[in-house]
Amino acid sequence: MKLNNKTLVVFASTLVLTGCNNLFSNHVKCDDESATSLVTQVLKDDLAQSLEGELKALIKNGSIKDLDPAKLKLSAKNIQFSLLDSRTDFIDPNSPKTTCSIDLTATIPSDLVKKSDEARAKVDVMSVEEHANNLGVNYENNKIHLTLEYVLQPTDKGDKVLALLKNTSNVQTLISETLTYAFLKPQIEKNQIKNLEASKAAVLRNNANTATYDANNDAIVAADAATEAAVVAAEGYDEEYE
Repeated sequence: MKLNNKTLVVFASTLVLTGCNNLFSNHVKCDDESATSLVTQVLKDDLAQSLEGELKALIKNGSIKDLDPAKLKLSAKNIQFSLLDSRTDFIDPNSPKTTCSIDLTATIPSDLVKKSDEARAKVDVMSVEEHANNLGVNYENNKIHLTLEYVLQPTDKGDKVLALLKNTSNVQTLISETLTYAFLKPQIEKNQIKNLEASKAAVLRNNANTATYDANNDAIVAADAATEAAVVAAEGYDEEYE
């Protein structure tokens, strides 16, 4: 996983309009309920896309041999996006674009944050809170706060609305990384157990080799002593008959 290295991307989605229930005459209103629902859907789609990218990288690297990949995607359903107090920032007189802002709160369940932090600690990676600070994300008590900027624009036919989100990249990075580490926690623990068992086996082999070396060395010392004793005895024997 790459931390703090994602390029700002503008995410977009469309809302289909039918019949006479158009959201706009020339411009879409920022506080229209259907428009804000569309923004929420874009946030969810973006998170799903981020997790898909994380998953592909993990599979390619062989990092999740003991885990069910589907669980990472399903974890996105635990994130709650709340949008309040939309504002109209600019109505472009030369196009149907309307620039808006709204207060976004994204809530991550505390158990997922806990699992993510535990997994991060095991591999010496910064905590969720530290990661948020590093990204410049307003994060406190498992909640992310952002003044979300977005643009609403109807198509030329007037039957659809396009929603473009401008400044969600770091927020989505924090959420996707948090979910990914929480997902990886069991695999990290299994890997550590395997590494510990391998280390123990290596120590036992080393001890066995050391014991064999010591035994061989003792035998050599004993043989040398016996040889020396035999030489001394032989010299004494020769002296008796001189």
